[in-house]
Amino acid sequence: MDNQRRRNRFVRGVIERRRCWRIWVLLAALVPAGFGSSSACLDRPIGSVPPVTTNSFVDKITQNAVDKVDLLFMIDNSVSMSDKQAILRLAIPDLVARLVNPVCIDSQGKPQGTPPAGAPCPQGQRREFNPIEDIHVALVSSSLGDAGANDYCAAAGPSHVPERVDLAHLMGSLPRGQDTGATAEGFLEWKASSTDPKEFSASFQRMVESVGENGCGWEASLESWYRFLVDPFPYRELARVRCPGSSSDAANCVQAASDGSDKILVDQTLLAQRKAFLRPDSLVAIIMLSDENDCSIAVGGSSWVVADGQRRMNRGSSACAEDPNSKCCYMCGARVPEGCREDAICDSDPSEDAIPDRMPRTLDGVNLRCFDQKRRFGNDFLYPTARYVNALKQPELCWNRPDLSLEGCPAADRIPNPLFSGGRDRSLVFLGGIVGVPWQAIASELDENNRPLRDPTKELRFKTSVELEADDTWSKILGSPGVRWQPATESRGEIAASPAVAPENPLMIESQSARPGVASGNPYNGREYDTSGRGALAGTAMDLEYACIFPLPTPRDCSSKDPRTEACDCYGTDLDRPLCEREPGNGSPGTMQYWAKAYPGTRQLQVLRDYGENSIVASICARNVDIGTRDTRTDFGYRPAMDAIVDRLKERLGDRCLPRALLTAEDDSVPCTLVETVPRPTSPCECDPSIARKDPDARVEALVRAQLSRQPGAPCGAADPECDEACLCEVLQVQEAANPDPEAALRVCREEEEASGVEGWCYLADTRDQKIGNAALVDGCPATQRQKLRFVGGGLQKNTTTFVACQGSSLAAQRAQ
Repeated sequence: MDNQRRRNRFVRGVIERRRCWRIWVLLAALVPAGFGSSSACLDRPIGSVPPVTTNSFVDKITQNAVDKVDLLFMIDNSVSMSDKQAILRLAIPDLVARLVNPVCIDSQGKPQGTPPAGAPCPQGQRREFNPIEDIHVALVSSSLGDAGANDYCAAAGPSHVPERVDLAHLMGSLPRGQDTGATAEGFLEWKASSTDPKEFSASFQRMVESVGENGCGWEASLESWYRFLVDPFPYRELARVRCPGSSSDAANCVQAASDGSDKILVDQTLLAQRKAFLRPDSLVAIIMLSDENDCSIAVGGSSWVVADGQRRMNRGSSACAEDPNSKCCYMCGARVPEGCREDAICDSDPSEDAIPDRMPRTLDGVNLRCFDQKRRFGNDFLYPTARYVNALKQPELCWNRPDLSLEGCPAADRIPNPLFSGGRDRSLVFLGGIVGVPWQAIASELDENNRPLRDPTKELRFKTSVELEADDTWSKILGSPGVRWQPATESRGEIAASPAVAPENPLMIESQSARPGVASGNPYNGREYDTSGRGALAGTAMDLEYACIFPLPTPRDCSSKDPRTEACDCYGTDLDRPLCEREPGNGSPGTMQYWAKAYPGTRQLQVLRDYGENSIVASICARNVDIGTRDTRTDFGYRPAMDAIVDRLKERLGDRCLPRALLTAEDDSVPCTLVETVPRPTSPCECDPSIARKDPDARVEALVRAQLSRQPGAPCGAADPECDEACLCEVLQVQEAANPDPEAALRVCREEEEASGVEGWCYLADTRDQKIGNAALVDGCPATQRQKLRFVGGGLQKNTTTFVACQGSSLAAQRAQ
């Protein structure tokens, strides 16, 4: 199969490519005898039952109905975020309403309106998913301090400002967030039986407003949510110590403070908040809102120097400018790598106000400290992005390795991932980013059912992560990084070479100078501008070019603002910005700010790309901020971002639909076998016949456990809660289960909405070629996927992963229809 066909499959939602290679080996054991088998996934026909070509396929079903959602927002609280926070506040009622009172959809999956809470949909319509009755909402800021530099974001002392060192404590627990109606631990609770939607939305909005924009300029937008949700040992404070192996007695290194027995002093306040907020059986969604790239400085050693604005940064050797991956790229002042010569540039550059080893002042603007570090400084001071992908995927973490990778990790360093220690399935964890990328770059011309938008001038839908991969949008906005962090024997790891490819979209290239290909007067970022300083700082690199801009709902008069205390981008001494022109690229800039800005959010986007299908991508640059259209247009403010969040989550908030039709046998059975797995159950593993369960065949069990293993196809590891200790049960079709009248049970499952008194599952379809059961029962499915397995009675158990192997029509046959 060529790449284009594979991409088409992504867009049509037919299969999850990354899973294919892991689960095809189940087919031989799971497909009933007489129906054949295949080692291919969704593409190789294995037999024929005229006139339908058939093949076998395997899928994973997770928890057919989620009843709890834990929603964590990470909101950047640095300067220039107030305008974005204000737009987010306007979108909050939309998000709350869609979760607690979902819209009605017709038989084609089109939204038709929202009835009053608790009221039924009109005849022929149904809710897009069941209302969520139990929601936790929490907010953390991007301010974790300065990694021990004790400078602008000092943790203590006369320069300490509380908003700059929130340490991922929940906003409702901080002094500025206590007037929000939050719990004692600092989050909001939605209970359908006792919470008013308007009051809940108002509390949510007040909490967003309390975040503010007086936070630390080292925006740790990735590390902040990691610290709150995942970090097994979040430090309480940092301590300066003598660097290991150093001949100096100076305390030039930083580490987590410890007690007398060298145990880390852990932030017990944060752990208590995490325990109260995070339920083991919830769907978890993390949403980042930031207008700058992530700057999660690695804590430990001397990484703090990059956040110390009082000292000049060491420069990189000459080799860094040519190739940051070169083994001879090193930080001046550090040990020269073996096989490389000492670089003369490290002695000083006489053409600048040079200090030996240090960057020239004109190139060392503090605002640029997180930008292009390896090339400029010869060292990367940030955590690798793989850290955050692994935190969202791995049931265990190599806790003291920067990327958390388990590869080669000593057993003593493996720690259970708090995100999964309660048995949560990994498919119930989502990561979203409302970040710096032009909305035009990620907008889709199609709706979620692959139909053209009805009115593209008023509608805006962002592509899913799968769609971004399918049409190469990811490559266009990210390119490929030239520096990859890889595990090594030392705790800091090593840099592995890989060729760098710049993003095809020039707006997504981080640069302190004008980028070729960006025209003046363009609709994305207006134009490029001179990013150097003025006055006493004339010629000093101070800023990066913008990824995108968008109009402020109300222009801001910067002439009335105090630059020492009030955020504005059009002060009289620094006017050469497209933000300060009524029409960017046309006219002279003044002190009136008409536009808001965002920089390329490449690190957040890289994590979203690598995390895959459960990622949600949106632009922080809103297309439409005209308040007059708030009630009439779906593209207003961050409504498209909220829609993208719910549209992705709803695949786990309701029953899953099948990507293709299934064959049925003469006795109306379906050639599918289901095996339900429960990670480390709290009670003995029993397959209860009264809820249509039985012990699986031994060979089937062995193959399923091979899929649950951390190394697919290999035996389970000892005491592995998701594999070796998981409970496996086969789930029976209604006519096979212990129902008194199998024929009547099948009819009830297929036809009746309540389906009371029946256990097991059945197959439903309403397509051109199949009419099986009550069509209203598949009305929630997309137009191209109007078939599903319906679970009745005990249904699928919560917190389960169910492997299903079935026989169905081939993709080629579907396309021909």
